[in-house]
Amino acid sequence: MSLTVRAPSSDRGHTEGLCGTFDGRPLNDYHKEGGEAVEDSASFINTWRWVGVFGTQNTQRYCQCNQEPRQSGLRARPQFSPSSCSHLAHLHSPSIIPALDVTADYISYQTVKQASFSSAYQSLSQSDLEGFTYFFPEDHVVSNQPELSTPAWPTESGLTEPAARQLCRGALRNSTAGLGCGDLLVGVMEHALEMCVLDLQLKDDQAWLIGTVPLLENECERRLVEEVGRREELRSILTFLRCPNLCSGNGQCTERGCTCFPGFGSYDCSHVSDETSEITELEGGGLCDVRHSSCSTVRVLGQGFRNAFELKCEVMKEKVVDGEWSLGDSLMVPASFLSSSALECQLPVEDMQSADGPHPPVTRWQIKVSNDGYSFSNAKILTLFDGTCQECTLSDGVHCTLKVCNIDGQCYGEAERSPSSLCLTCRPELAKYTWSISEKNEPPVFHSEQTYLRTFYGENFVYQFLATDPEGSAVLFTLVSGPRSAVLSPAGLLIWKALSSSPVTFELAITDDCNAETQAAVEVSVRQCECHHGASCVTNINFPPGSGEYLCVCPAGLEGEKCETDKNDCRSNPCWRGECVDGLNSFTCRCPEGFTGKYISIKSLCLKETVAYVPIALMNTFVCGENMECTLPNTCSCKEGYTGYNCHIAVCRPDCKNRGKCVKPNVCECPAGYSGPTCEEGEHLNCDPPCENEGSCLSRNLCTCPYGYVGPRCEIMVCNRHCENGGECVSPDVCKCKPGWYGPTCNSADCKPVCLNGGTCIKPNICACPTGFYGSQCQIAVCSPPCKNRGQCMRNNVCSCPEGYTGKRCQKSEFGIYWKA
Repeated sequence: MSLTVRAPSSDRGHTEGLCGTFDGRPLNDYHKEGGEAVEDSASFINTWRWVGVFGTQNTQRYCQCNQEPRQSGLRARPQFSPSSCSHLAHLHSPSIIPALDVTADYISYQTVKQASFSSAYQSLSQSDLEGFTYFFPEDHVVSNQPELSTPAWPTESGLTEPAARQLCRGALRNSTAGLGCGDLLVGVMEHALEMCVLDLQLKDDQAWLIGTVPLLENECERRLVEEVGRREELRSILTFLRCPNLCSGNGQCTERGCTCFPGFGSYDCSHVSDETSEITELEGGGLCDVRHSSCSTVRVLGQGFRNAFELKCEVMKEKVVDGEWSLGDSLMVPASFLSSSALECQLPVEDMQSADGPHPPVTRWQIKVSNDGYSFSNAKILTLFDGTCQECTLSDGVHCTLKVCNIDGQCYGEAERSPSSLCLTCRPELAKYTWSISEKNEPPVFHSEQTYLRTFYGENFVYQFLATDPEGSAVLFTLVSGPRSAVLSPAGLLIWKALSSSPVTFELAITDDCNAETQAAVEVSVRQCECHHGASCVTNINFPPGSGEYLCVCPAGLEGEKCETDKNDCRSNPCWRGECVDGLNSFTCRCPEGFTGKYISIKSLCLKETVAYVPIALMNTFVCGENMECTLPNTCSCKEGYTGYNCHIAVCRPDCKNRGKCVKPNVCECPAGYSGPTCEEGEHLNCDPPCENEGSCLSRNLCTCPYGYVGPRCEIMVCNRHCENGGECVSPDVCKCKPGWYGPTCNSADCKPVCLNGGTCIKPNICACPTGFYGSQCQIAVCSPPCKNRGQCMRNNVCSCPEGYTGKRCQKSEFGIYWKA
């Protein structure tokens, strides 16, 4: 920032101000009276900043300066009143450059700014704000005071010191003062250059390139005044100073500055009242790598941007249709004003997805800028790409080439495997848009310990075969040959009822996702069921599947490992005083004289004929309830006309009609409007219009509706059941389910193939496995800790041990070696 400060001569040499001591030397900023430097420049600046805004320091008015009325397009010259200003001996008031009011651009939207920011500045009332000639909101927010940090190269945007110095040198030397003043700026030009470089380092914004140009103009003016005798010789310099940029070619240079032609304004006639903004380029040349940046905003460079309330960016996404790019819908997004030549556009938030076609960019946006929401600038294209997948260059436009594989909208590096099939890999030299088969694909490995298995006659033999693929691919089992009744699932689960007395061989084929195949032969020997007396054999679950071990389930009255022993039914002495004779699952009592059991339901007991001799514990006398009567010893039956578990339901024959209620045997309680023994007689009923959907007319114009319908005339169908998982109610309590769901309310999922080992189908073709199993069908068992010595996990923590090993984890060796589980 460059300021020209004018003060009365009485202040010369000992008045401290914003830019140092008033002593006539322009390059002694941050110095106090006597030449002492200010150490804390930030505190010094902020002290004067807040004094200037809020007027908390008492200031004495030395001079009253009256300014002529402001004219559009001109820079007015200030006039001083001699009656109000004194001691002008040392006051140099050059009048070469007309006064420049750089705050004039804020007037047009000052009201909007005040309305928008007044609620944020509670220390000032609305009348206070309106009292300022110009209102800069940032000056009223304490939190906006700059936080100083140590500057460093390069800047956050990547600007290096040599590049900044080159930019500043070009901006200053090509400015009006730089081109016009020539030798008058010897020494000052380098000082201004250093200030410009520091500005770029601190702000990292090229809008500050012209920040030191007013310093050159002021110093040129001061030195020109000192060369009074050479005014005619330096007349061309006077023209440069009065008319910056030679009025931009849009006005006439006069003694009072630029007089702009119609349609143009500002001090250098550079502003066009109906000017449409123009985009010259986008940040990064219109390329943004989503792997290294969020790409949520883009900086737009150009000219004619205005800090107006209506400033917006229009973006339109381009997409490929029939092999050609076409524009999508227009979206208006926020724009952040940086300067008249730079702003920042906010891009819509969305997932980055690849377009169709060869070598597609990730996303392309067409960007325009509007100052007023009606007229728009020219368009520029922003290309967002994935630097891992693609390489994009800017030679003669944007060109993107695919570096690796782009399959199903995802990017994969060379030799990277498919997430669904590990034998498929990315081989860009063969195909960039589809998977290629791995060069070295090994066939699946069938575990040899599964080659010989055992079962017993009649067993429902269930065995889970296991095979692993060296590449980690899923494997598929196929039954090549075996009994016709055997079924082998693709996951390797064999189900077969052993009805053969001789060994059976199963031929299996195991393939991976890339069709590499392994053949295996499994022999299953069949044991005979050796249980006696017709006992049945069942699988012994304490042994792993395929071991052929079984248990005998004995009939009633038999016991022993193979049901070979008759159970003694007289063990509990059931005959009391009589002799007990044991039979097969039965016994008989031989009673002594004078004893019998005819009065007791258990006829075999030898009890005294007289009931008085019957023990009270065996009497078990019952008291029959209401509507009951005792028909046999300890037996209650319902009285005639009642039924139910507690004989609480009355029976009417014939049944009560018209929703009548049977309250006593053959006694009906009729609803309103009906009478008669069975409520068959009704009053004259008339419903107009008639009841719909088989509704009954209960009384005049009153319908009683069947299940599933409501409304005055039963005309509205309702679903009392909620159809779940997207099911549709098509009639009362009838749901039409989406594919993959079934059941009355579509709450049951369908898994094909079915979930195994107690797995639950929770969504179509998705199984929730119980503890100890995993896999798409819960077909793979888990043993934790794992089985030792090549043992096979068959069920949850159940290991099948190879020959020579035993134990829960196959950790025990029959040869005396023991491994800790």
